[in-house]
Amino acid sequence: MDTLANIRTFLAAARLGSFAAAARSQGIAPSVVSKRISQLEDEFKVTLFHRSTREIALTVDGNRMLPHCEKLLFQFDELRDVRPDRKVGGHLRIDAPGTVTSRIFGPLFSEFLAIHPDVDMDLRLIDRLTDQFDQDCDITIGTRPSRSAQINDFPLMPYSNATYASPEYIAAHGEPKHPDELAKHTCLVSLLYGNTWHFYGDAGDFAITVQPRLQVNDAIILREAVRQGLGLAVLPSILVEEDLRTGRLKRLLPDFRPPPLWLKALVPSHKLLKPNVRTLLDFLHERLSPNDSGSDRQWLTRVALDEDLAFSPSVRERT
Repeated sequence: MDTLANIRTFLAAARLGSFAAAARSQGIAPSVVSKRISQLEDEFKVTLFHRSTREIALTVDGNRMLPHCEKLLFQFDELRDVRPDRKVGGHLRIDAPGTVTSRIFGPLFSEFLAIHPDVDMDLRLIDRLTDQFDQDCDITIGTRPSRSAQINDFPLMPYSNATYASPEYIAAHGEPKHPDELAKHTCLVSLLYGNTWHFYGDAGDFAITVQPRLQVNDAIILREAVRQGLGLAVLPSILVEEDLRTGRLKRLLPDFRPPPLWLKALVPSHKLLKPNVRTLLDFLHERLSPNDSGSDRQWLTRVALDEDLAFSPSVRERT
């Protein structure tokens, strides 16, 4: 009796809601599914499903065993992935914010999959660049250092930003020349940067708390609001390059720069043993290294590494 095979079949039946669907998903006969479920029930002295001619439903014991079986198989598959002789392959789960994934990481992940055909990737878009992560996730892309000793953060590239407004907004409300003037303006806020905006420059460091008309956790929506003249906002530099070229947006407060963030890969310690995780980290480091040249992605890195990144340590610590 193969208990692991029986558990896999149990999870498939629970997920798909029928023995027939579980059989199709595993390429076996429905009678084999029924046999495996019965063996598992006999082994653990429980009834896992209420059965009828039309459907199956998990029993109380089935619901109780479900998360334990999922965790057991997850850990077994991870153990198999970290064998010393294991080639780069297997499953990778990555959580990454939508904006930087579409602009930077999406093409890189596709390139990585093309190079490593035995890797399967589960890429989930999250709605903000924070230090929140799921322990079952292999890599989470974020901006803040982890607060857990069990999570390792690997800096990938700087994520520069600045303050922007549309010409229409400036014509109607004027252009601020100093951060202190922001209190008189309509400010639009990304949850990434928060309501307290930090600036540094030759005149000193400033922390200004703004009262936002709009708060949103998506930089694309925030950029659109700025384009429409609803207010001014701190935006990632990579999102406004075309707007600056066409004059659709203007950069404000050039002498007072927000401290840049860093895009990081957050990795639980036990995930570092997986060959596909280590290989992906090496791949991202190579592609995003500012010392290389020639590709569009490396150009994006050089855009982030502009003169605005000579920032004050004191401001960086406060953020």
